[in-house]
Amino acid sequence: MNTRERSYQVIGDYLQFKELECGSSSNSVAAYRRDIAEFMRLFKISSDWNIPHRAVNEYISRLNGLGRKPTSIARKISALRNLYKYLHEKEIVHDNPFEFARVPKISRYHPDYLAIEEMAKILKQPGPKDRNGIRDTAILELLYGTGMRISELINLKISAIYDEIGFIKVLGKGNKERLVPYGRYASRAVDQYLSEVRENVKYIAQSDILFLSNRKKKLSRVGAWKIIRKYAVKADISKAVTPHTFRHSFATHMIEGGADLRTVQELLGHTSITTTQIYTQVDKDYLLSMHREYHPRERNFKRREKK
Repeated sequence: MNTRERSYQVIGDYLQFKELECGSSSNSVAAYRRDIAEFMRLFKISSDWNIPHRAVNEYISRLNGLGRKPTSIARKISALRNLYKYLHEKEIVHDNPFEFARVPKISRYHPDYLAIEEMAKILKQPGPKDRNGIRDTAILELLYGTGMRISELINLKISAIYDEIGFIKVLGKGNKERLVPYGRYASRAVDQYLSEVRENVKYIAQSDILFLSNRKKKLSRVGAWKIIRKYAVKADISKAVTPHTFRHSFATHMIEGGADLRTVQELLGHTSITTTQIYTQVDKDYLLSMHREYHPRERNFKRREKK
């Protein structure tokens, strides 16, 4: 086995470890593979994985020079820190040069989401009678009704739908399952899709996968993205609408409607409530209006102003 083959063997073993023992999703493993491959190209790593600590700063400088965003750099540093921890435990390297690497500060972002009226316009777009329209209505209603990730939707199984109790079983990141209510609009749309469209193509290899493409294959992420973009354009929504826009909109509208943070955390499948807290920042005007309407001092101020 030559040096290049040994390096690929090390990477393969590590990625298998992440997937099988750490429960990382296939998307996460693919991202780790890309980040490690880029690092190897930049530092011309073959058989020797040992690098000086100063090389870490050089690596970060190179990423900045390539115009990578702080979130991307932070992710890459995290991926390499975990890789070198594994290599150190396997005694392939002397130490972990990324252990104390300083990642760039990441400002908290304001997630893009749709107003309730904009979402309603998109949901009205699919044709109610043709096969694709019936399927696409079910897709849109489920995304908005549950806040699930697009990867969770395209892998959703018919057997995971518990219509009698109004819940679906979602397989999330790290192969973690959660039960999520999906609402009456989504339930009705899914029932119509199952009875009028999906029933006709049940005898296929992927017989339990809910959403299929026109080729009777599991719907791809790109295919789902195109469906969403198509109806956003038809609804004259100028914003960039993606599957994650539906997820952000779901969380935002739930919190604006009065749902507590822990509930939304559970529905979204967030491991940490810190991740969910971004949605408490989304609508300052709404928070201001609620404060002025319900705080006793504000109500008293309003009465005094009227006199």
